[in-house]
Amino acid sequence: MKYIINSIIVLATVSVTIHAKPNLPPPVEDFVKLEKMAGDPGAFTPKENFPKDYFLIPKNLPYLVGLSLYHPASSNLELTKKQIDALLKIKNEVTPSVAKKALKIKELELKLVHEIALKYKSKSAKDLDKIVDEIAKLQSELTKAHLRCIEKVKSILTKEQYEELLDYGVVNMF
Repeated sequence: MKYIINSIIVLATVSVTIHAKPNLPPPVEDFVKLEKMAGDPGAFTPKENFPKDYFLIPKNLPYLVGLSLYHPASSNLELTKKQIDALLKIKNEVTPSVAKKALKIKELELKLVHEIALKYKSKSAKDLDKIVDEIAKLQSELTKAHLRCIEKVKSILTKEQYEELLDYGVVNMF
């Protein structure tokens, strides 16, 4: 029975998504800028998702600006021009500072890796505590900014729009 209910939910979501489209086209030029800014991934990083990988909580918090503007079904939100402009304003204010802080974290991580793993005679792990503390501080700051961003997006959307956003499945954990 549970399988049937889940199948119905998936089919309903897919049928709505097929007819929907994003509010805005994906900002390819922004992705290219961030990728260029990030540079090469570290020696032990097969695939980097910059700047998201540098948050304290990179995977379990939703990135609501992107979902509300660029998700394939985001047109279902029926955002007003005023809402879209407000979301773009948040994006344009937050992204540069997040990218700069993420880049600083990446630089510190690479320095740490270089000092402990890439040299045969390296510093002791204890000598690297200061770098670890700085990384943790910056990741905490990024995550706090992320939480404030979520709060701002929620204040722009109506309750119904937010519930629709949750139905995208990406943030259906709440």
